[in-house]
Amino acid sequence: MPKNDEIKFKISVGENIRSYRTVSQEVLAESAQISPDTLSLIERGENTASSYTLVKICNALKITPNHILKDFIVNKHSAFDSIILHELCDLTPQEKEHVLSTITFIKHHKK
Repeated sequence: MPKNDEIKFKISVGENIRSYRTVSQEVLAESAQISPDTLSLIERGENTASSYTLVKICNALKITPNHILKDFIVNKHSAFDSIILHELCDLTPQEKEHVLSTITFIKHHKK
């Protein structure tokens, strides 16, 4: 990966982690069993998380790595499908029916 791409990757991963974080860095770091300094470096794009660390962060955030890596996944349809499926898991049956109705409406009104 060229140097500029690596920098963009680090920054994107950090921004995506921050966008899903709803607690302090300290709380997320503790939940992910990493140091707050390590999380801070990753979020600022100054350090690349190992695969293991990334999975621990994602597990603590209750998301998949696809959520964090979506900007760099070549097969974006697969990544988005995974994200959508993950988001559906937390919905009530009634909310899922509403989502299905919305999808059906969109599919039937495509131009």
